Amino acid sequence: MTGLLKPGTFGRWVATGFYRHPIRFPIALARSVIATKKLTGSFYPVRVRIGIGQALKVNVSSKSHAILVGNLTVNSWGGSNIASSISCLDDSSLTISGDFEIGPNVHIDLAPGAMLTLGGKKSASGSGITCNSRIMVEKSLSIGSDCIIAWDVFITDSNYHDISGITRCTPVSIGNHVWISHGVSVLNGAVIPAGCIVGAKSLVSSVFETEKALLAGVPAKVMRHGVEWLR
Repeated sequence: MTGLLKPGTFGRWVATGFYRHPIRFPIALARSVIATKKLTGSFYPVRVRIGIGQALKVNVSSKSHAILVGNLTVNSWGGSNIASSISCLDDSSLTISGDFEIGPNVHIDLAPGAMLTLGGKKSASGSGITCNSRIMVEKSLSIGSDCIIAWDVFITDSNYHDISGITRCTPVSIGNHVWISHGVSVLNGAVIPAGCIVGAKSLVSSVFETEKALLAGVPAKVMRHGVEWLR
């Protein structure tokens, strides 16, 4: 039967799951259906696909808005099964426009009225967040297509506290095909152009204009131009 199903389809995912894990897969499937309903308001199509042994906690306000054109997949990484979570409060908006994958212990939080866009997979082999990372949005944050976000990464558009003389919240924009290495912090007002690599443990809080650059340091600076990378 699986030979008649197109790669990447829901039917193929279900058929493969039952074939490989006939006992454990039904639990993963049930979790996926429930998470899809909580996130999108509908049981079908099943846009959230939770891997064997993984968990996703979804807290979505009835006044929020989620659009999943692609699939959100929750997979294991490094043997961890720490639950990931998505929280969307009143009047917030989450858009995933291509297949996007997250690992364990990844948390996405949208404050009331916040907007988050995830470009997902477009032309690369995948796009997503490895594990142990957090995205917090107070107003506006966008991440382009075909990106890699490694582990222990923190991305936010806000200080979440008012500081005299400092703007509390400024939109963050991460372009297509950006590789953010482990331990990076991307803070409010940051702009990372397409094709860039952000070196490990860097702090990005500035507007950069050069595509395909290596950004690194605390604070991050352009270390090299014309970088090329593949997933």
